[in-house]
Order: sequence, then C-alpha cells, then structure tokens
Amino acid sequence: MPSMPILDVAIGLSLYYLLLGLVCTTVNEMTAAFFNTRSVYLMRGIDRLLGNDSELRKKLLSHPLIRSLAENDGKLPSYIPSAGFAIALLDILSGAGKPHTDTAAVLEGAKVNPSLLEAMTALAHAAQERGVELKTEVAEWFDHAMDRVSGWYKRHTQIKSLAVAAIITLALNVNTIAVGTTLWTNPTVRAAVVDAAQARVAQSAPSELPLVEYNNPDDATASTPIMAGTSQGPILSQDEQDLLGKVGGWSGEKFENSAIWWWQHLAGWIMTILAVSLGAPFWFDTLQHFVNVRNAGKAPADSRPRTGGKAAQPEEA
Repeated sequence: MPSMPILDVAIGLSLYYLLLGLVCTTVNEMTAAFFNTRSVYLMRGIDRLLGNDSELRKKLLSHPLIRSLAENDGKLPSYIPSAGFAIALLDILSGAGKPHTDTAAVLEGAKVNPSLLEAMTALAHAAQERGVELKTEVAEWFDHAMDRVSGWYKRHTQIKSLAVAAIITLALNVNTIAVGTTLWTNPTVRAAVVDAAQARVAQSAPSELPLVEYNNPDDATASTPIMAGTSQGPILSQDEQDLLGKVGGWSGEKFENSAIWWWQHLAGWIMTILAVSLGAPFWFDTLQHFVNVRNAGKAPADSRPRTGGKAAQPEEA
C-alpha cells in the first residue's frame, strides 16, 4: 500500500505520546519510591481497619510476620499478605499464651477498641455461619479494604500523572498542534518517525513497558515498575531522544504576544498533557494497532519462480 500521510501522522503522534508516557511513568515510579507512597497508602488502609488505633498499629507492624516484610526495621512494608495480616492481628488480640484461633480471647482483646470490636464480632458471626476459621474472614476483610486502597492509590497516581505530564510537556515544549504540522509537512521527519515507531513496536512488548499493574490482591497498590531506566538501560534510545528534539524544545521557539500564538500553544500543550496522562501502555497498544494497519496494506512478495517472463513448468518425471 502506498504511504498514507494521515496514517503516518497518527503513528508519529502515538510514538511521541508513548515516549513522553514512558518518561512520565518513570518519574512517577521514582517519586513513589522516594516518598514511599505505597507504604503511606497501605498504612492509611490499615488505620481505617484498626479504627485509627496507633498503639495497635505499632504492635501489628512489630509482629514478626509483618516486620519481616519490610526492607529493614526502619522502613514500612509496601504490602502485607492478607493471611499474614489476619494471623498477626488475631495473635495480638488474643493475648500472650493463647492461640490466635481462640475467638473468645480475640473478642476480649478487642474490647479496648469499640470500632474494632464491632468489626471482629461481625466477622466472628460470619465465620461461624460459614463454618470457617475467623482468620479466613479477617483475611477477606483485609482484601476488600486493600481493594479500596488500590482505588485511592490509582486516583492519586492519575492526578500525579497529569502534573508530571504538564511539567514534561512544558519543559520540552511538545505542542501537539506543532508536532502534527511538522509530521504532515515534513516527509523526512515523518519517515524517520515511522521507522522509529516500527522499531519500538518490534523490540518492546506491552509487558516490558514500565507499567503500573494492580493484579495482586495481597498488595495494597499491586504495582511493580518494569524497565524504568535502571540496569536494563535508558528508557529512551538515543534515536528516540533525537526525535523528541526535532519537534520539541524551546531553542527555536519564536514568542509572539498574539491571541493566535497563545491559542495554538495552549491548545497544543493541553492536548499533549491529556494524551500523555493516559499512560505508556495505552499508547503502546494504539501505536501497535496503527503500525499493524500500515503493514497490513503492503502487497505480499510474489515468490513464484519465473523463467523468461513465463511461469516455470513442472519437470517431467
């Protein structure tokens, strides 16, 4: 299929959004690790479960089953398995010398915390009705709470992604309107971007991007950054960094104090910010679809053997 400029422009924009999305995700993961954000949200969820009982939370975090999950004694764990939480909490409430399976002792220990006592009483009744151990109900209670914590963390990440995308967009001066115009009017840049897009799709599967996945019910945020520009190499290749420089940057920008200049730039920046905040996985999938559509239009090579302009005849036996 002959080149379709409109499709190539769509591929180019998707690639630029993907590259900026990778940078945005990496910054998000770095700041989350620096500020220990996952642990902070985990503690908020636990405080809600324990009725904001700081003393009980301190005992819970000091329990061997929980303390061993942290990197060291001075740090908070980023996740707690539901089974470990249930056993540790019941062990603390039941008191010294009594097993965590002693429901009466657990309820007696929870009396100092009216909110927790109410929850434990309801869970004990539910466990009795279902014919299961109390720790099973407590573990499920914890899982449901962590689902809400994951929702809190996702919303926090979405808001932070918008802020980071805005900073990156303005710092690099990536204006969607200007980028689209450059790709449409400059065949050389457009061809280079399409080649880079095909290379990116070929070398990276979606699971290899620095995603934020929420697929572990035992993790308050269930997020694992992958390929975030660490020992696996820079998140963007040198060629991709050069491509960003061809359509962005402030060095060649001519400021004009006019309504048209401001409208085009503000609109272009907002479009870029909103697009980048959708995340690298979204734009990888989009780019992959566009590249597949472009490649699907190419006519397959005719591999039939030819002799003197005529189809070869089978040899006689």
